[in-house]
Amino acid sequence: MEQKLFDRAYAARVWRLTYSYWTSEQKVSAWLLLVVVIAGNLSIVAVTVWLNNWNRDFYDAIQNLDRDAFYAQLVVFGWIVAVYMVVVGVRFYLREWLRIRWRTWLTERYQTRWLQDKTFYRMKLLGDTTDNPDQRISSDIGSFTELTMSLVFGLINAVSTLASFIVILWNLSANVPLTIGGQAYDIPGFLMWCAIGYAAFGTWITHLLGRRLIRLNFQQEKLEADYRFDLMRLRENLESVALYGGEQTENRRFMHHFRRIVDNYFRIIRVGLRVDMFGSVHGQVASVFPLVVAAPAYFGKAIKLGDLMQTASAFGRVQDALTFFMDAYKSIAAWRAVTDRLLGFVESLEQTSPRFAAANAVARPPAADALRIGALDVTRPDRRPLLAGLDLDLGPGTSLLITGPSGSGKSTLLRALAGLWPFARGEVALAEPDALFVPQKPYLTIGPLREALLYPGLDRPVDDAELARALTDAGLESFAGRLDDEADWAQTLSGGEQQRIAFARILLRRPRWLFLDEASSALDEPSEQRLYRLLRERLPDTAIVSVGHRSTLKAFHDRQLQLGGDGGWTLAAAPA
Repeated sequence: MEQKLFDRAYAARVWRLTYSYWTSEQKVSAWLLLVVVIAGNLSIVAVTVWLNNWNRDFYDAIQNLDRDAFYAQLVVFGWIVAVYMVVVGVRFYLREWLRIRWRTWLTERYQTRWLQDKTFYRMKLLGDTTDNPDQRISSDIGSFTELTMSLVFGLINAVSTLASFIVILWNLSANVPLTIGGQAYDIPGFLMWCAIGYAAFGTWITHLLGRRLIRLNFQQEKLEADYRFDLMRLRENLESVALYGGEQTENRRFMHHFRRIVDNYFRIIRVGLRVDMFGSVHGQVASVFPLVVAAPAYFGKAIKLGDLMQTASAFGRVQDALTFFMDAYKSIAAWRAVTDRLLGFVESLEQTSPRFAAANAVARPPAADALRIGALDVTRPDRRPLLAGLDLDLGPGTSLLITGPSGSGKSTLLRALAGLWPFARGEVALAEPDALFVPQKPYLTIGPLREALLYPGLDRPVDDAELARALTDAGLESFAGRLDDEADWAQTLSGGEQQRIAFARILLRRPRWLFLDEASSALDEPSEQRLYRLLRERLPDTAIVSVGHRSTLKAFHDRQLQLGGDGGWTLAAAPA
């Protein structure tokens, strides 16, 4: 079943997407630019009307063999070209300025909404079907603004051209009767009705030939995004793929994605070929059709050569205006595909928070001096229990080691405490601004080492001496003098070195509540023990919650929480 190109419900969804910018804090400048660009469009139409009248005078001068009038009209033509060039240039600059402002505003809006409240993580966790949201921000917003403005201004130009030239065509029709077999029939606006009928026929056939382009362009956007995402994943996992020797496997998967892109693109080509072939024939016939229609009046000396050429020019302008939909059909199909993807993304953003809130039943009362967990239940997404009825208090300077078999929910418990895991209920009282959650694989930015070390930022000034000391304390003294070195640190540093960066961040951040999710698993045991001792020395008032498998961690924790993975748990003093 083919998609409808447009309907009322879809128009309402698109309106919700577009009106926000035009009613935003930039609305005054946005509307001012829009009015000026529209004025530029109307000015261009005025110049084409001027050119149409010039056609009549120029060809009349040729027919009358009037040399002076011929050269005078060439001077007029020069003025027309000069004015046209200035108007087109100014309109283009202001239109592109408006477009980039609109794109910037939309990007800031939806990029912020994607990142705030951890929506980017929650969308994936809730099984959202929106593919490649990052590409919808980086690519689809730009395509949406470009295609929307191109089509809107094209439509405005078509309507204003039609309004201007249809009057000319109607007036010219008074001298051009319909002649069939030598018999003349006086039909008011005959030329205008011919133009409308010819354009309507072409538009109808174009829609029949090209309606599949909507679905095919949507699929092409998705396939291209999937291909780019797979290439990006390889870049993020270079070493793992190289160690496994997975080059051929990756190449086969890449080529599979690429072949799907090519196959779908050939489908677009086949549909587009039919549209283009018909459009080319329709356009070529349109250049001759008005001359054929007006020829009997010209040969009957009812009109001059200038009138004939003006008729052809006016018919062409009306034809261009009426076939706007036909000429822009492929652009409209591409716009629909891009808009569908962007609407899907925006609607997913709007639905994520309510969906997360509906799934999550964890109360979070304010807390200042303790971590309090009351009757906490944590389940898998399918509602099978991981942890049931956990009650726990953790005061400043205390420590807890969470252990259990793989898959028992240790990391999931930390996600629930952090507010990331929606499939939970109970109570968690935690002073979140003073809490730091450290994953097993820390995120490292690309750029200067100091930025990677300070990520995501501190609320106090830090000098280079303190940064160097943190690196040295974490066992990275060889990097203490390289704070301004730029690199892809996730690829440059070993797993153990990356975890040392995480410990350096802890020393700089000085959190009151610290949660470590196997944050030392890549370190050798002596290094792990040294860093834990350092934390206890430097941060004596910090409460530490660690997830780990090594028995050597027990010596650095007061209590041990053992998870069974089926909802059961035991809490006891950590063995010495």
